[in-house]
Amino acid sequence: MRFAPSPTGTLHVGSARTALYNYLFARHSGGDLVLRIEDTDVARSTSEFEESIMADLRWLGLDWNEGPDVGGGHGPYRQSERSAQGIYRDAAERLLAEGKAYHCFCTQERLEQLKQETLARGEMPAYDRRCESLPVDEAAARVAGGEPATIRFRIPTQEIIVNDIIHGPTRFSSDVLGDFIILRSDGGVSYNFAVVVDDIAMEITHVIRGEDHLTNTARQLLVFEAFGHEPPVYAHHSLVMGPDGGKLSKRHGATSVGDFRSMGYLPAAITNYLALLSWSPGDGEEKMSKAQMEQQFELLRVSKSPAIFDIQKLNWLNGLHIRDLSPDELRLAVKPFLGEIELAITPGQLAVAEAAVQTGLVTLADSAAMIHDFFDLVPLEKATDAGEIADGQARAVLEMTLARTGQIPLAVDIAAERVQEELDCARALVKELKSGCKADEIPPKRLFRTLRIALTGKTSGPELPFLLAGLGRETIVERLESAGRFAATPFKLNEEDSRST
Repeated sequence: MRFAPSPTGTLHVGSARTALYNYLFARHSGGDLVLRIEDTDVARSTSEFEESIMADLRWLGLDWNEGPDVGGGHGPYRQSERSAQGIYRDAAERLLAEGKAYHCFCTQERLEQLKQETLARGEMPAYDRRCESLPVDEAAARVAGGEPATIRFRIPTQEIIVNDIIHGPTRFSSDVLGDFIILRSDGGVSYNFAVVVDDIAMEITHVIRGEDHLTNTARQLLVFEAFGHEPPVYAHHSLVMGPDGGKLSKRHGATSVGDFRSMGYLPAAITNYLALLSWSPGDGEEKMSKAQMEQQFELLRVSKSPAIFDIQKLNWLNGLHIRDLSPDELRLAVKPFLGEIELAITPGQLAVAEAAVQTGLVTLADSAAMIHDFFDLVPLEKATDAGEIADGQARAVLEMTLARTGQIPLAVDIAAERVQEELDCARALVKELKSGCKADEIPPKRLFRTLRIALTGKTSGPELPFLLAGLGRETIVERLESAGRFAATPFKLNEEDSRST
C-alpha cells in the first residue's frame, strides 16, 4: 500500500480517510504501508506542509513502514529527490527508445488554441498528435539544437477497462484520453507518469484512493502496460461530501485534521468516524477502536455511494470516546484547552471537576466552560430558584449539612490521585444526609435541590457528590453559611423589578 499526499496544503479529512483506509487494509492484510511525498508541484509544495501532514497522520495514529522519515528499501520517498536522481528522465527515455513516447514541440499558445477549438465543436479536448509522426532523427536533432520539447506518451487505440474492487469494471475509450505529457520541457515530470514509475519501483500491490482518480487510473494502466509491468489492484472510494451534496470544502466549516484537532476532537473519534463514512463492519457496531477496525476492515464492504459528512454524528462519537478516557488520559487531553483555570484551583480540585464533566463533554474544548461552571456560583440574589431555600425543610438541610462539613477535606488536601476515594467519601456523606432527611421526613428531592442551589445557585449541573468532593471545605462552608443568611432573610423582588422581569 501507499499513501501519497502532495504537500501543497494541510491534511484534508478526505485525504485522511484515504490514508486511514490504506492503513487499515495494510494492517488487516499483514502488508506494508509506504508514505510517499508527491512534491512535483514545486511552486506550491513546502516542507512546512509536509511536516504538518506527517504530524497529523501521527496524531491520528496512522504510522507507516517506509517513508522519508523512517527510510526503507525503496527510497528516496520524495518525488523531488527521485526526479533529481534522473529516475523519471531515464524511464521516459526508455519509452522514447521503444517508440512508446515521442517529442512534442507544440507551444503552449498552440495547445490552448487547439483546446478552445475542440471545446467549440462540443468535443473533449485532446492533443491532435501533430508531432506524433515526426521522424525520430529530426526530433532528436531539434532537441539537441536546444528547441524546447515535451515528451508525450503514445496511447494505443484500444478500450481501457479499470477493474475496481469497489466500482467493478469501468470502461474508457483511448480516444478521449489523448497522448498526454509525461515529461515537461523544463524536465518536470507529470503526475500520471511519476506515479507509475514509483509504484513499480516501490512494489506497490494495492492502491486505494478517491474515485476522482478513475480517469487517471485508465491512463496509468496504459503506462504500466508500456513498461510490461502488472498494475496494482485498485479500489476507488467515494469522495467526502458536505451536507448540501457538494464536495466538502471550507464553506461547510472545518475541513482539515488540524482544524478538528484544535476544536477538541480526539484522534480515536476522527478515525472511527472517517472509517464509517463508506464502510461498516456488518454487525451494526459504530463505536470502534482502531484495533477493532484493523481486525475487521475489508475493501469488499466499502460502499461506492457518496459519503456525507455529518458533524452531529462525529460529535456523538467524540463524546463516547471522551467517556472512555482514563483520568490520566482525560487530564492530558483537556490541558491545552483550560487556559488560566488551572491557576485558581488545586490539582485535586481540577481532577474532581474533570471527572464531573467528563460524561457531558462533546469536545475537549467544552471542558474550560464546564469546569469554570463547576466552581462558579450564581449569586443567590440573582438565582431564579433561590426562594426554595427559604422554607423550613430547606433550612434544616443547610443546618444538617453544615454540622457535617468536618467530613469534607480542605481544598489543599484534595488529592488528584485519590479522586475515587474523595468521591466515595462524598457519596457516604450524601447517604448520611439522606438518612437524616428521611428521619425528619424531608423528601430527597428537597435535599438535592437545596444543596445544589446553595452551592452553585443553579438547579442543574454535576452530581452532588462531585460538588462535595471538589469544592473544598472552605468554599462549601462559606456558601452554606451565605445560603443560611439568605434563607433567614430571603431576597424579594420589589414591584418595579417584578414588572421588568
